[in-house]
Amino acid sequence: MRTLALTVTVLLATLVAPFAIAGSWLTARVDDRAAYVDTVGGLADDPTVRRVLADAAADGAVEALQENIPFGLPSGVRTWADQAARAAVESPEFPAFWRTANGDVHDQVLAVLKDPDAPADGSITVDAGPLVDLVLARLEDRGIPVGLLPDVEVRVPVERESKVAEAGPAYRAVDGVSRLLPFVWIGLVVIALIVARGWRAEVRALGFALLGVALAAAGLLAAANPLGTAVLDRVQVERRELAGVLVDTVIDSLEPYARGFLLAAVPGLVLVLVGLWSGRRAESPVPEPDWH
Repeated sequence: MRTLALTVTVLLATLVAPFAIAGSWLTARVDDRAAYVDTVGGLADDPTVRRVLADAAADGAVEALQENIPFGLPSGVRTWADQAARAAVESPEFPAFWRTANGDVHDQVLAVLKDPDAPADGSITVDAGPLVDLVLARLEDRGIPVGLLPDVEVRVPVERESKVAEAGPAYRAVDGVSRLLPFVWIGLVVIALIVARGWRAEVRALGFALLGVALAAAGLLAAANPLGTAVLDRVQVERRELAGVLVDTVIDSLEPYARGFLLAAVPGLVLVLVGLWSGRRAESPVPEPDWH
């Protein structure tokens, strides 16, 4: 009976392990605003991010000029706007803008995920207004009367709020238990150690539990790319390249996080071998002395 209980407890710990790892990653790297911004902050140097936001800023500046100053605009205004937008995304100020914009994106996403009554009829967006202001400032240097324009707001869609809201029930359910799952795993391991009979069985139980953690980490690594593809396939906005880069970066952050748990395989294997080897030595018959 003890052996059965020990086996079931270790198996349960192994089944809980991938959810515990994923839940702790979700809490540490996604739920936390600062950690999320740090995760995607390096994308300020990504060519796709720069191109998408430069195009959006140039489009917004030119459309605002055409709507409010329909006559007298020079023919080269579009070229000037493109040049100004490229300069804006390559400027030293762009990384700070990108981090601020993604902090806002994080707040928008969590507001939809956490509140079942939150409105979900718009889009999660990156506020490109500061970039448009830089573009207009450069155009003003060329003699364009940008002072006649009202405040120009340009938001680049990342995902529809309705799609994010669909994940809300699952997120709220996971968020409620994700912080508890590591403690559940620890509790199961403690129970296994209590049930085990003798120190050898305890060593083997702990070893198998650690091997289960490594196996769970390997499973998460294998699932990371399909998960990213599945999430991106649901994106239904223009300029979905921006969403793709963000999704890939966030999902990719799971890989180094999970890879750290692969190290549990080393002490796990050592403990299992020690437990088995010690057990065999204990069971080996002691030879009787030969008195003849």
